[in-house]
Amino acid sequence: MRKIDTCRALLTAAIGGTAIVLASGTPSVAKDSRDAALERCFAMARGSGEVVPGGHGGENRAAVYKDCMRKAGYKP
Repeated sequence: MRKIDTCRALLTAAIGGTAIVLASGTPSVAKDSRDAALERCFAMARGSGEVVPGGHGGENRAAVYKDCMRKAGYKP
């Protein structure tokens, strides 16, 4: 195999690897912003009402969480 063929193969592999790395970085940003919205909405829902023993009375907290997530542009 000639030296020029080896260089072309390595260059092609490097470009392909760079494209994969760049493409995989984009969803990470979207996931990070969704995670931030989740944390913010959970905190808002937790602070919206008292915790009732036995788990009853969570309808208000669920409504607050769903509304917050919709306003942030995500499906709850």
